[in-house]
Amino acid sequence: MKPTNTGNENSILLPGEDVWELWRQTAAGWVLAERLGGTATPAECRYSRVFGYPVAAAFAVPIRAATTDEEMLPDIIDVQVEKQGLKPETAAGCLMDYRTVEQVDGQTLLLASVLHPGRADMLPKSAPQQFEVSPYLYYLPDNALVIWKELGRLVFCVTRGDQPLYFHALNTPELGPETAQEIEQMLMPLYMQGMAPELETIRLWTEAVQPGAAEVLQQVFGVRVMSEARPAPAPPVPPSGFEPVSVALGKQRATKLRRIRNIAAACAAAYLIIPGFFAVKWFMTQRNISQLQKTANNLEAQYGWVETTVKQEQAMDSAVNFDKYPIEMLKQVLDPLYQQQSMNVRVTSIEIERDHKTGEGEVADITIKGEGQTSQNSIRYTNVIKANPALKEYEWVPKVEAPKNGAVPFQIKGTTKKKDDAA
Repeated sequence: MKPTNTGNENSILLPGEDVWELWRQTAAGWVLAERLGGTATPAECRYSRVFGYPVAAAFAVPIRAATTDEEMLPDIIDVQVEKQGLKPETAAGCLMDYRTVEQVDGQTLLLASVLHPGRADMLPKSAPQQFEVSPYLYYLPDNALVIWKELGRLVFCVTRGDQPLYFHALNTPELGPETAQEIEQMLMPLYMQGMAPELETIRLWTEAVQPGAAEVLQQVFGVRVMSEARPAPAPPVPPSGFEPVSVALGKQRATKLRRIRNIAAACAAAYLIIPGFFAVKWFMTQRNISQLQKTANNLEAQYGWVETTVKQEQAMDSAVNFDKYPIEMLKQVLDPLYQQQSMNVRVTSIEIERDHKTGEGEVADITIKGEGQTSQNSIRYTNVIKANPALKEYEWVPKVEAPKNGAVPFQIKGTTKKKDDAA
């Protein structure tokens, strides 16, 4: 049967005697909720908050360090694990963890647990939050040898106090008379190094025991053998630091995807904000244009007659102001020649250019060209023109050339003065 648990519950997936088991926490404590099919792997389970590795998926490395300095312990553990060729080399994650068993007389007794790289990623579909080796999921008796069965294989754990000191998986599905000697041989180095405690009891958490096997265990280790049901699991506190490679890589991918999503969201926001900015700017500009148009319309309604009046005044100016008639201007220019016979000057051409635009606004020009008998005659004529009250709004510039063919050519150019100058 496949588990139907969801990610919202507190659950533990761990190896049972023959199949994987899913335990859930209830008000009454931890209860066995489901068993996976006979050949089912952890991947058949969609989710569990805590994942328990079988003993066969990990190596136990007891270490005695001649220090209690917590900062030095990781380096000591790395050296000892590497000396035994068990240090995992991974690009991500953490396949090694350790727990303190005992500290006494300036020394620290540790148990390092190293996950088998080939089995560390046999996980449920959704990554669990906590990873433990199965002995740490049980409340173990003090100074005891505990034997139980995981996925068809016997395993054992030796405790010092209530902490695991060593664990190992056996290659037998049942506890036989020869199992006692096999366990004794595995524990012999611990006794020789003074790590293993004096056992108080042997606990059998399995019924896979051949006749006479319990008696042989009692004879070999010299302690009482007790049979009892395997207890319910419980997550240890504090949790271990294990992080399988696939989980670490998944977190890295999730972080990258989250960063990409954030960048994409920022770009999308910028993509929306920029057109929005220009849309708002266009709207504000249009509103200003509308306001200016409205103001212009109001001003035109109030003062539009002024422009028409100005144009009419300009059109009528030459008719109203007699001094500005071209014929009158010719009269004013030529009159001195007739009134003063002794000027000895003749005018050869008169050019009148009215109301043309320059850099200083609209102006009118009068250019008088002629010849004088002498230079004094030409200058005297220009002075008469400049002194004429009818031509006072012009700025006159005379130009007298060198004598030519017995006469002195001259040119007088008048340009209407600026309003300020005329005033």
